[in-house]
Amino acid sequence: MARTKAVSGRPGLDEVVAEGIREKILSGTLTTGTHLVEADLGQEFEVSNGTVRSALRHLQNEGLVEFRPRRGMFVAGLSAVDALELCSLRNSLEALAAELAARNLTDEDASRLKKTMEDMRRAVTRRDKRACMEADIAFHRQIVAMSRHKRLIQMYGLLESQIRLFMTLTEPMHSDLFADMIPLHEPIADAVLSGDAAAAAQLSSIHNNPDGKALARHMAAEAPEPEGKALRRAGSRR
Repeated sequence: MARTKAVSGRPGLDEVVAEGIREKILSGTLTTGTHLVEADLGQEFEVSNGTVRSALRHLQNEGLVEFRPRRGMFVAGLSAVDALELCSLRNSLEALAAELAARNLTDEDASRLKKTMEDMRRAVTRRDKRACMEADIAFHRQIVAMSRHKRLIQMYGLLESQIRLFMTLTEPMHSDLFADMIPLHEPIADAVLSGDAAAAAQLSSIHNNPDGKALARHMAAEAPEPEGKALRRAGSRR
């Protein structure tokens, strides 16, 4: 039987398989609506169906896959409502994190955040899209960690896979991702590093709005009636 529990601090097989499937979803290799067949995945990763089943449960808890009765597991997508909810929740969590990070700033925190920004600049200079995306999530993860708010850190961790999916889906909506990357993040970093908690919170509270609204409009346009029509009407009133 395949081992599925972590031993000596190492991830179990189910966690390794979950990471493999997660990366396929976030890279777009497995697209929304793809049927995830246990036997096929077991053969691909050379593990038992039980290990795949456990891996898919991890991803279901993260919101990346969904169970459809009598049909099985499928790659989940984001609806327009999902996009707006995720955007507003991210804004709230990241605003609180940035405020606390600015208030709790240490020399070590400052050095780490500056290094994260340097990594982002190098990724932009190389025009490395994958590195930019990784630097983006690392930036927000770093500020959340700097908040030293245990429950906020836990909540953000639970959402991280959905946040990464959000970033993957909104990346094509940027006319020039490389031109946008530093101007979107540097003001937040500067506010945190200067200890300006109010500015850090305010900037973070609106940081995701353009992407969230663009994704919601796209999803509403793609949605079948009546959901798409209702959401488009709601959007036009904003």
